[in-house]
Amino acid sequence: MVIANLVFKSMETFQQSFGANAEAILADLPNFTNVKPQVQISEVV
Repeated sequence: MVIANLVFKSMETFQQSFGANAEAILADLPNFTNVKPQVQISEVV
């Protein structure tokens, strides 16, 4: 199991970063694990 915490300045920044690369990132995951990824989006206050 792996847990990764990524922090972005805003939801828009996340969408610009991940959204633009989502296909490549998700296609690469099977090279490292057979576990289906789960995404949790939270606000840090």
